[in-house]
Amino acid sequence: MTVIKVDNRYIGKGYPSLMIAEVGVNHNGDIERGFDLIDKAADGGADVVKFQTYKASQITTKKAARYWNESLNDEQGGTQFDTFSKLDGMDLAGYKELKKKCQSRKVIFTSTPFNLPDVEILEEIGVDMYKISSSDVTYYDLIKLVANTTKPVIISTGCASLTEISKAVEVAKKAGATDIILQHCILQYPCEDQNANLIKMQRIQSAFPDIPVGYSDHTVGITIPTMAVALGAVTVEKHFTVDSSLPDSPDHKFSLTPKNYKMMVEEIRRVEMAYGKFIDGYYPAEEEAFKLARKSLVTSCFIKKGTILSKEMLTAKRPGTGIYPENSEFIVGRVANKDIEEDTTISLDMF
Repeated sequence: MTVIKVDNRYIGKGYPSLMIAEVGVNHNGDIERGFDLIDKAADGGADVVKFQTYKASQITTKKAARYWNESLNDEQGGTQFDTFSKLDGMDLAGYKELKKKCQSRKVIFTSTPFNLPDVEILEEIGVDMYKISSSDVTYYDLIKLVANTTKPVIISTGCASLTEISKAVEVAKKAGATDIILQHCILQYPCEDQNANLIKMQRIQSAFPDIPVGYSDHTVGITIPTMAVALGAVTVEKHFTVDSSLPDSPDHKFSLTPKNYKMMVEEIRRVEMAYGKFIDGYYPAEEEAFKLARKSLVTSCFIKKGTILSKEMLTAKRPGTGIYPENSEFIVGRVANKDIEEDTTISLDMF
């Protein structure tokens, strides 16, 4: 698997999973709330704070129906345009300030462009990496334009077949991208646990062994993303808000709040620590148990000097500091060179 460097973070097998706080448009167009989101994400252990850059008129028609759970919106019914038009007010100057804030908190600033002009904006801001939404896996012109920047790019794979993923990767590589990360994703908002299908993440990794594969999560809570890391995810993207009751953006209601985001990162770091490394034998933490919990050959009766040792004169007891029971055939038949008391751990110098 390729290891990718973004700023001072490494993405790939053997490195801590990259924690991406998906702010999206949960700032609701308020720059101060954007600053607050960055501060709290950084405090919670985020490596990356990700936004979304779009204009409603460029991302959707005015009649496209919403595909997310309508209970996530303040009003019922309506269109995608109704939602996006409330959230596309952050201007270039605002995004530049958000990037400066990220730099001051030592987290990576990135954003998802949804159309070609958005890439121009993000290039002017100076993003460190890009994210292609699952919705744009087949939008090759957008993928090409992002790839032309030669910056690392994450491609989310919600709804996509392996063939579509392969084509998107091919398009990105031909256009100049060398650092590509794939992220398994299920486009259901919120995603029910039984629909997370983390097995597909593993299948994607098998299909693209040289490309780091992570997970973009839409479930409620922290269990599923933590499990994803245990199954090999090298990135975890999770929606983030300062207040799940805020209006306008439907993402607020299934986003993690600062307390729960920090808890998720802590749990993921525990999982990574537990994954450890392979040692063919006992680990340092097992050293005392290795000596004291295993068993050795022990006399089951008094053995007089000159006695020929038989199997019936032996048993196996702790500690494991003597001769292992598996080696009893090398002891049976030997002659005792001294008296040996019952319940004695035997050694070769007794015969």
